[in-house]
Amino acid sequence: MIQKKKRSLLVTLALMILLGGLLHKDTVMTVRANPGSAFSIEAEMMPSNKETYDVRLTVENQGEDWEGAVRLIVEEDYRKPVAYDTALSLPQGSKKQFVVKVPVNSVDNPNGTVIVTLLNKKGEEIAKKEFKRLLVEQMESLSMGILSDAYSQLTYLDMGGGEIYFYDKLYPIKLVELQQGNLEEMLDTLTILVIDHYNTGILTKKELQAIELWNMAGGVLIIGTGEYAEDTLKSFGGNYLGISYFGIQTPEEMPENDSETDSETEQETYYGSKYVDWSQITIAQLQGVGNLFSDYYTQSYAGSMGSGSVCVLPYSLIQIGSVGDAFLGYSQKDFVMQLLENASNYASSRYSSYSSDYNSFSYYTSRVLGMLGNSNSILNFGILKAIVIIYVIFVGPILYLILRFIKRRELYWIAVPVTAVLVIGLVFLAGRGFEVVNTRVYSVTVKDLAENGKSVTYMHCYDADRKEWDIRLAEGCEFAGPLSTSSYYSGLEDAPYYYHIKKEGDIFSIGINPGSNFEDSYFYIKNTKDKDAVKGGLTSQDVYVDGRGISGTISNKTNKDLDYFAVICNDSVYVFENLPAGASCNLQDKSIFGSSGSYYSSYIYNFLEDLYEDKEYEKISALSALGVGLCDVYPQSDPSVFIVIGVVKDWDKAANDNCSEVSYGCLYSVQ
Repeated sequence: MIQKKKRSLLVTLALMILLGGLLHKDTVMTVRANPGSAFSIEAEMMPSNKETYDVRLTVENQGEDWEGAVRLIVEEDYRKPVAYDTALSLPQGSKKQFVVKVPVNSVDNPNGTVIVTLLNKKGEEIAKKEFKRLLVEQMESLSMGILSDAYSQLTYLDMGGGEIYFYDKLYPIKLVELQQGNLEEMLDTLTILVIDHYNTGILTKKELQAIELWNMAGGVLIIGTGEYAEDTLKSFGGNYLGISYFGIQTPEEMPENDSETDSETEQETYYGSKYVDWSQITIAQLQGVGNLFSDYYTQSYAGSMGSGSVCVLPYSLIQIGSVGDAFLGYSQKDFVMQLLENASNYASSRYSSYSSDYNSFSYYTSRVLGMLGNSNSILNFGILKAIVIIYVIFVGPILYLILRFIKRRELYWIAVPVTAVLVIGLVFLAGRGFEVVNTRVYSVTVKDLAENGKSVTYMHCYDADRKEWDIRLAEGCEFAGPLSTSSYYSGLEDAPYYYHIKKEGDIFSIGINPGSNFEDSYFYIKNTKDKDAVKGGLTSQDVYVDGRGISGTISNKTNKDLDYFAVICNDSVYVFENLPAGASCNLQDKSIFGSSGSYYSSYIYNFLEDLYEDKEYEKISALSALGVGLCDVYPQSDPSVFIVIGVVKDWDKAANDNCSEVSYGCLYSVQ
């Protein structure tokens, strides 16, 4: 009886424990079912240039104190995912706002969903929110900058929300008011620049050069003149546009229309609307527009300029906006649309998306940067072979004879594994000597020698391990991202990301979650400060290219010795050796490589790979670094650009971590 009671008691106790466990399990699951309820996550796009998507995140915590990371991932099908982590601490009841810069080059499809996740210090997800098509908010309009003393009279140029065809899609116009103070800063954010009723004579040489470079790189420049022609054209009569005026014709000076001869013209229509009555418009008589194409409907002159275009109007857009009835049924919106169509029609940039252009650039840059790494990672296995051969011979007859000589042959089977351990240690030390156990980094920093010129760093990295790795960058990084995400993801199937960009304070780290050992990765880093002081510049004298080659003189007025340098002139590229600091070089008959047109493939396949075959490994490293610089600075579509670029060994390190880095600098001057 007592035994039955004991059994019943034990069964009851077991059932209570089981039920309590189930209840406890349910309670725990309930707590975890909505772990992010204490957090609020918001994201919005901020104005930014063509280099980055600037996503402003706002995170609020109403729960317990929290410390961890905010992760942003742009979801793209079949592409290598990139995680951007920002270290953050949020005390209870606090809110923090910060901007994550996602490089445009690191996103193949901006239509993807942006996923923002909060992670604790163990990497566990505690909150998550998705934002569909967030990045395209920045792309949904074309930015038109207006440089004018009468901005309010030109706001009709946005066509009241009307759209224009660009980059294989219809976009509305977003207006940006410009002044001299923000002109340079805003240029990179613009697709179209309108200058009308503005004294360009006050613009500095640097500002005018910035406009020219922007125009050559794909921008659409529209210049209105009319009664303000003298002021507006002051700075455009030189080599850049070569346009000036020799007088104006006011409506009062227009010849009277002959009603009989003009009756048919008045009845002509364009899309059902009559043409503009130009007799009401002040017209400037222009010089230097002979190389541009005239448009009958808008009376404008337009043509290509590099990969961009320029459109010059013999009238002011301010007056066009004010005449109203002069359009005689040809609406103001239709007129502006026709004008913008004509102005941008000659820009090759209009028909090719930035990402597709970048893919080609990224391929060649990664290719030549990878060659730099391969040339330095060729291991000399002679020592390793010698160790293995000695070991094989030693553990055989030599070890046996030694033990026999000292009459301790019974120790042979103990001595063999001890010797093996010692040899493994020697191989390990030899491997460290070859630097195969640390993360390998090859960096090329490309620096514009112009005042406040850009400085960017390209990195080729790999590690012997298959596990995730990262390296901390040196100070002075504005943003970082993978050089390309165009290849399909071949890493771990269940991994949340492949590339990993981490930011803690002002310090960035970059790395990957590889699927194999020695997996290559390539990164692009925008620098905010000079990593190595450079004084002086690169200058040229009487440089020209003809059928016999290149002639002229290049002077290195910097404080850096150039192992190699290249000259880009008239759509041709020539490479030369050795230009010490303070020295000059007569270019004639001294080049070691020359090519015209699109030279990327020729430089890689006909020059660098020939050096590989000839085992010229010492040359390959510096010349590969120079190739990275050439890919960065030379726009293929601009044959008129003149650039001098040189490569410097042992540049300041881009990484500040336990890694083996080989660094180069490329200094260039646009002339």
